[in-house]
Amino acid sequence: MKTSIIILTYNQLSLTKQCLDSIYQNTNEVDIEIIIIDNGSSDGTIDYLKKIPGLKTIFNETNAGFAKGCNQGLEIATGQTILFLNNDTIVTKNWLESMITLLYRDEKIGMVGPVSNYVNGPQQIPVDYSDIEAIQDFSSKYCESQRGKSKLVLRLVGFCLLVKRELLDKIGGFDERFEYGSFEDDDLCLRAVQAGYQLQIAMDSFIHHHGHATFTGNKDLNIQYLYRINRQKFIDKWKINLTYFTHPRSEIVNLVPLESKKILDIGCGAGATGLELLNRQTCELYGIELNSFAASIARTYYERIDTVDVETLDFPYVPGYFDTIIVADVLEHLKDPWKLVEKLSVYLKPSGSLICSIPNISHGEALLPLLLGQWSYVDAGILDRTHLRFFTPQTVQSLFPIHLFEITSQMYKYIGLESKVELFFNEVGYLAENFGFSMEHLSDYTKIYQMLIHAKKR
Repeated sequence: MKTSIIILTYNQLSLTKQCLDSIYQNTNEVDIEIIIIDNGSSDGTIDYLKKIPGLKTIFNETNAGFAKGCNQGLEIATGQTILFLNNDTIVTKNWLESMITLLYRDEKIGMVGPVSNYVNGPQQIPVDYSDIEAIQDFSSKYCESQRGKSKLVLRLVGFCLLVKRELLDKIGGFDERFEYGSFEDDDLCLRAVQAGYQLQIAMDSFIHHHGHATFTGNKDLNIQYLYRINRQKFIDKWKINLTYFTHPRSEIVNLVPLESKKILDIGCGAGATGLELLNRQTCELYGIELNSFAASIARTYYERIDTVDVETLDFPYVPGYFDTIIVADVLEHLKDPWKLVEKLSVYLKPSGSLICSIPNISHGEALLPLLLGQWSYVDAGILDRTHLRFFTPQTVQSLFPIHLFEITSQMYKYIGLESKVELFFNEVGYLAENFGFSMEHLSDYTKIYQMLIHAKKR
């Protein structure tokens, strides 16, 4: 099986030499073809590339950008597998073999990325080397400890991206509206997941990444400007800001019993929390998500997603079907959350877990605007125009009838306040005592952002 390695260059000759040398040292040449797209280098890169036998090259007179350049390489690639690789990388032993093994482990997997010292998100790992000479030794030890391990994700970073050719034939290459760099990889990943393909990290493939070398070495490129522009293009294209729907909730994952096999995730978003569960334990995920776009992403990893108001849903499951039901930041939006909690008890197994995340209305970011008469303008994740029910650490237990549930833990996520806001509420507490009102918990409650409840079915 041949892999086409597509590399873009724009000056930075020394880094390109390092990258190619590492590929030749750590890859079986008969299994690859290397395609270089140069975007108008003026530092000797073109002359250097012309002297290397066996390279496929395209020399653009001007900078065509990352997306366009990668697509040019894709057009002349002959491999069944396509690898997009930055030229500011150094690959290590078994880097490609480990990723290919994972890519073809399952027909559902469409894209794979490695771990690295410098990359955004879960692909980044801590390293203990400080010079280039120590990279290979670190990689060998680390990858051996992670052999065969992988991690499901919603996004892979484009500095090194291994893709099945069949996927690109189906969804196309990079969207060239994202000029020069930023969000073209997010866009490709999103289209891949919507097409039903899974994305995974090969934990046993390590690549050193210098990071942003093209931007730092070419002063005509402004990374902050490009990020802002392309971020807006991404939002304009997809008509949604996905940040809220792709944030994993590790505090919720930690409450889910390891023995849970069937899990219902109400308000699952794009499935970020569910993926953390799949990476941690063997289980089946089912979801309910009102936002159909977010649900279209989660559907790739979940057994079933219903895109309907949970209060009107006729649950398509038999009683006692689930080991755990997650309700994350949903109950406060419902007309009758008490009724839903009772309904959910039917679908839990005996001793099954109901795990809820509920905003605290007495947090300072919500309480102060209420006092100022500005509650309808608050949008801090605690209080907004869609919140219908409000709970505090004292009242939240009313959601869980004692004949149905036993609350095994009530934990809090704290977010501090500005010093003047904290001082204000301290003074309110002192004033209340002078009038005979007991507000001894006010200072603490105003720092509690969310309440995390783990209740077991009796």
